[in-house]
Amino acid sequence: MRKQNGTAKVNDDEWYTPYATALKVAEFLAEVLSMDTPILCPADILPDGSESVIPKALRDVGFVRIRVTKDLPVDTQEVQDWLPGEVIVTNPPFSLLVPFRRWALASGARFCVLSRPGAMQNCWSIPELGNDFKSTDGRSVAAAWMQNIKDTTQVGEVVGNILGDCGVCESKACPKNSMTADWEPGKSRPLYGFSAAVSGGFAGLFCKKYYVDGKNKFTRFFKP
Repeated sequence: MRKQNGTAKVNDDEWYTPYATALKVAEFLAEVLSMDTPILCPADILPDGSESVIPKALRDVGFVRIRVTKDLPVDTQEVQDWLPGEVIVTNPPFSLLVPFRRWALASGARFCVLSRPGAMQNCWSIPELGNDFKSTDGRSVAAAWMQNIKDTTQVGEVVGNILGDCGVCESKACPKNSMTADWEPGKSRPLYGFSAAVSGGFAGLFCKKYYVDGKNKFTRFFKP
């Protein structure tokens, strides 16, 4: 799939999934979906024409309706190769996460995808898979498997350091999006880093406009 221009300063799209990781993703999905659920694995045809390990792992745990293509649905394309009801499961090009997110929101599609911090919104992480993705070539990157199929928010106290609080944010107004539009600066709420959010299952809720001492801090995540 062609990388979309202007969405990233460097091409960090080439992160291939080890089979062991794909199998853990498939095992999670096997617990929350029926085996006859239609699944689409877009961006899962490799340069040599073979399939990635993701559809293989899905078949190995028992899923029987799997379709594999090479084009991730994004909101910048007029025609999408997606059938209503198909659950999208893939490790997509990171540069296409935002246009994919916009398309998924508009279409209502269910998904389970590997995502960089602060890319996929209003969904949940898979805590057991962690926040440090290791590619088949040994490289690692901060990324987590995000899905909108099952609420995995962990009950009880968040395990991880509190890195801020909405109550001390210096922004005049919260971002007008589906995650923060109902909040307001000065209203207290603990904020966490990516690791704690992934472990807590709530890495799909965050704010990128947290200002303290006149500076915009890193993306901060909050528990619902």
